[in-house]
Amino acid sequence: MKQDFLNYIQETFEFSPDEMQDFQAALSKPLKKTLRVNTNKISIEDFKTLATKQWWTLGETPLGKNMFYVDRENITFALGHSLEHIAGYFYVQELAASSSPFYMSGDSVDTWEYTILDMSASPGGKTTQLAEYYPNSTIIANEIDKWRMKQLHENLDRLWAANTYVTNYDGRFFWNFPEVFDKILLDAPCSWEWTAYKSWDALKYWNLKNIRRIAKLQFQLLENALQAVKVWWELVYSTCTLNRLENEEILNKLTDVYWDHFSIALLDRENNHPLVRAWPHKNNTGWFFVAKIVKTSSLPEKKKKEFKNNPQGFEKLSNTAEKTVTEFLIQNFDLTLPGKFYTYRNEIYYGEKNIDYFWENFFLFKAWIKIWKLESWVFEPNYFLWTNFRIFTKNNISIDEKNINSLLKWEEIDYKWIDWYYQIQHNSIPSGVVKLKNNTMKSLLENRFLRK
Repeated sequence: MKQDFLNYIQETFEFSPDEMQDFQAALSKPLKKTLRVNTNKISIEDFKTLATKQWWTLGETPLGKNMFYVDRENITFALGHSLEHIAGYFYVQELAASSSPFYMSGDSVDTWEYTILDMSASPGGKTTQLAEYYPNSTIIANEIDKWRMKQLHENLDRLWAANTYVTNYDGRFFWNFPEVFDKILLDAPCSWEWTAYKSWDALKYWNLKNIRRIAKLQFQLLENALQAVKVWWELVYSTCTLNRLENEEILNKLTDVYWDHFSIALLDRENNHPLVRAWPHKNNTGWFFVAKIVKTSSLPEKKKKEFKNNPQGFEKLSNTAEKTVTEFLIQNFDLTLPGKFYTYRNEIYYGEKNIDYFWENFFLFKAWIKIWKLESWVFEPNYFLWTNFRIFTKNNISIDEKNINSLLKWEEIDYKWIDWYYQIQHNSIPSGVVKLKNNTMKSLLENRFLRK
């Protein structure tokens, strides 16, 4: 491991030689696998029952009632290729990565209708966690990197985060929208010190000059978040780094500039400390830093940043097209959806909330949940639509372990029945949608979830 990094840690935090040995030893051990139960789809108790049937052992963690350590006795495929994962019943999430939504919410589900901004959202773990803690809120998931947005979109659909909408802005763009959001989560882009768990080469280019450059961006993002949050509401600032330059020093600089416009909430009540910092050798997790900031007054006026907002890409579905979709759902699956349908490039999206303000002021890269496409007035459903609702009594087929394994490998199976689309289930788990044609059943599962 790079000696400059170790020297910085020892000198800055005054670790003894023995504690430094413990610190280095902790980094040489793989992190214990953790998952988050998606309570938007399944209760914790029901998931525990499923886990027992699969011979999974779940252990409690210190960060949330629905975060668990997981051990598996029979590992025949990756955890992410299990049916329970594909169905959106859980999200594979490192414990430290769950920390900021945990501390924002206090690990309590809040059914009030807030407007929330996740300022740096991909790949979607924290965003979907916010959707669980705040199920009735409107959540804007912002991601600056378009290459990272695909996985964000897939996770929002799979975990049924129907109250979440995706934008693609530099986080400093939000200065143009003062006091719009009730809550903001800024899990700031950082120096990626935490990846030392995967390879010590991750710290090969670690140096204070690079960190100061990243810290400059972090302060600018935090400054913009403070502008965009409402007075007397809160924002959470977090990183996955240990150094003070990206953590305490960012807050110190914010205090120097805006000392009379915010306060820092008490997070660590046990030690009477406002900030939370986790260490690998002390907390048995990846490292993280979290602070909660409460805005106490409006920021001084500054010139707004110039930007051009493009016309909205999404459109409301025409009455004729909406009738085609709703009739398909009712006639084939006895399913009535109470929300609204929108379209983008022949893809159909479904949502339940009114977001007129964001529709008018933001360019949305994704809105609501994709339920697939409409071509030549034929509605073709996608795989995940049928994992997000109940098991249907109409056009539902129960299949065994052998056949579900084949379908998850994208293998066609023989099944003599009428050509059409069907929901499949296995062990009472809604397992997606298949297409039957010429007595052959084919899964519509997306490629990245295929079992090897």
